[in-house]
Parts: sequence; structure tokens; C-alpha cells
Amino acid sequence: MEKNMENSKVKFSHICYVITGISIILIIAILSNYFRDIKYTSREVKKEIQIKGARIASGYIDDFFEGRKASLSLLGKCITNLEESNSIMLKKQMSAEADLFDGIVIADKDGSFICKYGKSGIGNIKKDNAFMQALEGKSAVAEELVAGKNGEQELFIYAPVTGSDGGISAVLAASLSESTLTSYIEEKIAGSGICAAIMNDRGRIMYGSSNVTEIIGKAGTSYFSFIKACKVITKDVGTDYVQNSMRDRKEIFIEYSYGGRDYVSACIPVGINNCYIVYIADSAGFGTENSSRFNSGSILVPILILDIIIIFGLLIYHILSRVKLIKLLDNYGVLDKQEGAVLFEYTFSPKKIELFGDFSHVTGENFTPLVGEAVYDVYEYVHEDDSSIRGRLHEFFDSEEKVFSSEVRVIDKDGDYGWYRLTGTMFRDADGGCQRFVGKIVNANKQISMEKNLVQRAENDLLTGVLNKKTIEAKIAGQLKDRPEGRNYIFFMVDLDNFKNVNDTLGHIFGDKAIADTAAVLTEIFHSNAFIGRLGGDEFAVCAIYDAFDEESLMEFIIKNAEKICEANRREYSDGANTVKISSSVGISISPRDGRSFELLYRKADEALYNSKNTGKNKYTIFERK
Repeated sequence: MEKNMENSKVKFSHICYVITGISIILIIAILSNYFRDIKYTSREVKKEIQIKGARIASGYIDDFFEGRKASLSLLGKCITNLEESNSIMLKKQMSAEADLFDGIVIADKDGSFICKYGKSGIGNIKKDNAFMQALEGKSAVAEELVAGKNGEQELFIYAPVTGSDGGISAVLAASLSESTLTSYIEEKIAGSGICAAIMNDRGRIMYGSSNVTEIIGKAGTSYFSFIKACKVITKDVGTDYVQNSMRDRKEIFIEYSYGGRDYVSACIPVGINNCYIVYIADSAGFGTENSSRFNSGSILVPILILDIIIIFGLLIYHILSRVKLIKLLDNYGVLDKQEGAVLFEYTFSPKKIELFGDFSHVTGENFTPLVGEAVYDVYEYVHEDDSSIRGRLHEFFDSEEKVFSSEVRVIDKDGDYGWYRLTGTMFRDADGGCQRFVGKIVNANKQISMEKNLVQRAENDLLTGVLNKKTIEAKIAGQLKDRPEGRNYIFFMVDLDNFKNVNDTLGHIFGDKAIADTAAVLTEIFHSNAFIGRLGGDEFAVCAIYDAFDEESLMEFIIKNAEKICEANRREYSDGANTVKISSSVGISISPRDGRSFELLYRKADEALYNSKNTGKNKYTIFERK
């Protein structure tokens, strides 16, 4: 009986040891997860998360202003050739940018009003540094908000308008109201428990989310005064530290208490006027670090019970900490505020690319992390005409630059391509080597398509759609500069015969139709590798590119197309009572035979055209050396 009891004790002891061992293993496993989660709530990771959030916010601010500066510059190029007195055409051009600004004003070089579109007013802007930069040919953002006519604060962006003589003829001043800036910051950056604001290099808060006043309180608009009024937790951080860091354009992180609440704040430089973005979050969302004590005794059963209590306690804590972590990541889920935007991180050792966010609405599938050579699979989704982005990225990796930005077309699940803007920041080691590249991909199809439309309107003649005089001269000059060996450039100068009678007899409506018809037939005759432009009035130019094997095939190409031009331009126009017939005279020069510059080709083709006009018209002449 005693032996059985002894055997039972041994068996119970073994069971206790086994259970205790299992308990210890479970405790170690759970503690491993526990301490892994602890790093997400430590001060260093608080700093990392806050700095990352502020960097992303800084990127949005830079994208916002750079995109609008670029659009305003393109608008300035579009209205270059328009008369300042033609307010209808000016407002028509300005209406294309109505979605990007609250109002647009064209001002003379002395700051006086010329033409206005939208609700913006204009005050005394001639002393504004940004206005002076626009007079020097650079787009710029004003350093301060000014009071508009409706009492609301406005921020102006300026861009030059270049006159026909190449000088600055006027300045575009586009306004963004404080409410517009606030709405953008709240939509893209700020949120529950988070506020963001832009301050200048003197520490003055200029504009931000609507909850800035709630968090900063009575400190007013000075961030330095606010820091003085707070109880700063971060060691060795005060007003002097913030001012010195801003002077050196460094990133700033501060933990502090204010009004009975704890906050974390990150200040990151933005690319506009040496400003900073202030990114403030309620520290309550970060969780706390707790500790547990493990008491041991000499009896196995109490140890086992204590082990089980600790296991369940840590398990419950583990679940709660994961919930806090998920809530924390949600608070900083800036991607949810930007439709069509996805963050990514590319690490160099090991080579790995990982996307954060739902990209399935574009490609139809979500990417799993790509490792090794598989990272290059992402280029399969890029339009073949944009494949150069791979080379540009590698050039950026090999450079000392920190910020990369590019536009690229990405295929969607329906097989169509849309424009996306790719931006990112490189993190390098002390020797300049690449460590990781963090960036975002943003759907910018509407804005980029609008910008490209503005470029097209700036380069093309409004009546005919072909290139205008300035653009065709620049494109031909560029082609001649980089001319490959064995390539010929044939310059056709085309002038309508009897065109004046069309205007005088039938009116300018028929005259405009004759000019538009001429542009249409030239476009139909020549292939896409030819430049077609209107030099002015009823005079056109065509520069065709031809790789000829011999003189005979070159002449055959020239004569065939010259005859097509003459034949297509033999037309007549009638208003029912009167009929006017027109034809065309053509002058032709060839590079490199007749010269290697646009000026030489133009002059010799003009001489040949003069010969066609004076020997009967309705014919072509190829320039011959005398």
C-alpha cells in the first residue's frame, strides 16, 4: 500500500514537472511575443512611427504645392501667345485650372489687375518676394497668407507669363484659401487624435487642420511659445534646441504634456519656403509598458497554479496589446486617407520589396513581398514607353540624391493604363550606401492628363491643331543638332495662292476653313515621324525625316510628296454666290546638303518658295545652289 502510494507520488511529481515544463515553454513563447510587441510601444518606436507619419505628411504637402506650381507654369505657357486684351480667351484658358485653385488673376509687372477668374481678389502684391521671383522667370509660393476681399486668409502661388519677345510680360497669381488648405490637410494627413500644421522658419503657425487651436490652445500661433508652455518630457529638448534644429533643417521629435494630456510631436522640413510641418498625436494611443513579477515557491502545485495564472494573464495582455497595436497602426494609416495610394518599402540587403495597402483595385491582385530577382516582376505592370523608369531608379540609387519623383503608367485589371506618381525617400548609411527606399504610388491620372493637355495646348496652333511656329522651330533645331549619320531632313515651306481673295470675297470664316483644311491635308500626307507646323497666316512648314540609300530615292521621295501637296491644295470655296479657287506654292530645302541649322533650311526653302511664286505659282521648287 505504501509502495503504491509512493509510486503515485512519483507519478504525480513527474506530471507536475511535465506540466511545469510545458508552462515554462509557453511562458517563454508568450514572453517572446510580449517583448516583440513591447518595441512597438517603446519611446524609440514612438519616435519612429511619429517621424514616419510626419515624413509622409511632408511628402503630401510637397506634392500638393509642386503639382500646382507646375500646372500654373504650364498655364502661363499656354497664354503666352494670347493678347492680354482678349479676356474671353484668357478666361477660357484659366478655366482649365479651376479645380486646382480658388481663383486666378493675371497681373501686370507692376502688380496691377489685367484679368481675373474665380473668387480671388488681389491686393498689393508687387512687394511680395514670390511675385518678384515670378518676374525673374521662376514659379514661387508666397511666404505668408494675406487677407482676401471676403475676409478669409489666402495663400498665393505665382508663375511668369512669357511674351512673344521672350521676356516676362505678366504674372499669374493663383489663390488658395485657408479653408482649402485646411480641407486638404484634414483629408490627406490629419485625423482623430492627430493634428497637422505648417509653420514658417520663424516658428509661426500659418495654417493647418481645424483641431490645431484645440491642441495648441492659448499659446497662439507661435510654436516656440507653445513649447515653452508645455512640460517637455524628452531629455535636453527646449525652445533653443527646436530653433537650432530648424536652422539646420533637422527632423525634430518631442514628447510633452499640455493641458493634462500627453502628446508626441514631430517636425519635418517641407520643400516650400523653408517651412516645417508640425505633426502632433495624442500619446494615449501608443500603449504603455507593463511588467509582471514571477514568484516561486518550493511546492510544485502552487508553482503550477502560478504558472497557469501567469500564462493566462500574459495571454490576455498579449491580446490586449495586439488590439492596441492594431488601433495604433489604424491611427497612422495615412493610406486610408488617399484613394488609390499605396506605400512601399524596398530594402537592398536582402533585396526585397513590400507593398502596404490594397492595390488590387488597380491590378486585380495584391502583391506578396517579392524577394531577390522577383522584385523586377513589378515592371511587368509598367507601360513599355515608361520602361526607362527602371534605369532612372538605378541612376538615383547610384547618386547621392535623397528624394525621387517620377510619373509612370500602370496597367489595371481591365487592361487599360492610368497615370501614377511615384515618389520616395532614400535612407543611406554613413558611407552613402543604399539601405532602404520608402515611397508611395499615388493615382494622379486626372492631374497628369490635365497637365499633358496643357502642354499640348501650349505647343499647338489653336486654329489648326498642328505645331505653332515657336514649337516647330525648337523641335526641328533639336533634331538637326542630334542628327544621325545618313539621315536626311526635308524642309517643305507651303504658302497658299490666292488666299487673300478667300478672305476678301467670302469672309474670314472661309479663310479659317482654308487654313484648317491645309493643315489637315498636310497631316494626312505625312507620317507621324514628320513635324508639321503653322508659321503664321497661310504659311506652313513640314520637316520630314528620310533615311535615303542614294540620291535617286531621296529625290523620288521629295517629288512624290511635293506633288501630293500641290494636288491636295487645289481647292475651291463657295458661299453660293461667289466661288474662289486656291492652290499652293512650295519651296524645298534639304539637310545636310543645304545646311545643318534651322535658320539655313528656312532661308533656302523661302528662296525656293519665292521662285515658285514668281514663276507661275501652283508648283514646287527644290533649292539649287547658284
